[in-house]
Amino acid sequence: MACKRSGVQFPSAPPFVFGALNYHGSMPAVTIVMRTFERPVMLARAVASVQNQSFTDWQLVVVNNGGDPKPVDAVVKVAQQAQPACSIRVIHLNDRFGMEEASNRALAGCDSEFFVIHDDDDSWREGFLATAVEAARANASAAAVVTGVTKIQETYRGGKVWPVAYENFYLDEGRLTYRGMIGNNTFPPIAALFRTRLLSEVGMFDATLPVLGDWEFNLRAVNAGGFVFVNERLANYHTRTPDSDRSSGNSITMGEDLHRDVKLRLQNRWLEESAVNGVNKGALSISAQLVLDLDDLRRQGITSTGGSSHDGDYIAHRTAEIIALRKPLRRLARAVRHPAHGVRAVKRMMRRILGK
Repeated sequence: MACKRSGVQFPSAPPFVFGALNYHGSMPAVTIVMRTFERPVMLARAVASVQNQSFTDWQLVVVNNGGDPKPVDAVVKVAQQAQPACSIRVIHLNDRFGMEEASNRALAGCDSEFFVIHDDDDSWREGFLATAVEAARANASAAAVVTGVTKIQETYRGGKVWPVAYENFYLDEGRLTYRGMIGNNTFPPIAALFRTRLLSEVGMFDATLPVLGDWEFNLRAVNAGGFVFVNERLANYHTRTPDSDRSSGNSITMGEDLHRDVKLRLQNRWLEESAVNGVNKGALSISAQLVLDLDDLRRQGITSTGGSSHDGDYIAHRTAEIIALRKPLRRLARAVRHPAHGVRAVKRMMRRILGK
């Protein structure tokens, strides 16, 4: 299987359509989308992570999102020299787009069985694709497979990167259901393998979102077949320490305020939607976030000292944030003036959700 040439110039308007064939003369089983911008050292590590997979029926689409083409082409050239049989394509975007738009450009016309969004600063263990594809094929109705995750904190300075801490990313089957995900984005993209059929069934990524497009897509995708959890830590989610070079930061650690604002806007958008089976999506998201956040605090050994006062303060604070964008439902507004009422409302809602 000959490698595909890199350096494809991509105009800013129409989508790029690819049709790379594997050595069997058919479309590869997995399309891997890797968005990048001015991080060649991390890009090289991410590409190597793909090339080291024991499962080899894949094609990698690197999306240079408005950055200098030369470093990206240099990384890909080295990768192709190391493994001449690989299938790598590069899309050079003339302008810088949002992450979700960059993903959509790469996935336009995708005919593979599965796809993955592999951020340029994350990595896999060598068995990720083999395990995820096997699990997906064993569960034909599943929309996606998600594996366990190791969180790696690292320092990047002067073109060098080194790990400083490892942590088991908390994830279980309950956090991969619709109700488990509606409150928070519960896993990073590097951990998930999706069926490509989802792109036509539930739509592409929401290109209007600068961040959290993966969360919004996951909530649509999980309703199209559910997610299978493989409790084996095969995905590595990398974050940088505060003393790292700023250019190396990932979107979450370097953009916490942006994530918070976009999440509020999404919840506000959902508050405007009609209730389904008596439950409003926005109200459900707010209440579910409370449950997840308090669960995280308990797991960290942090408990409320004032009975339900912590819960009430949290609801009041969250509701005030929503109101700052747009006045929401009256019952949520009352929680600002009377937090205890908000606590009771959330408890009633959760009893209905859980069927208790």
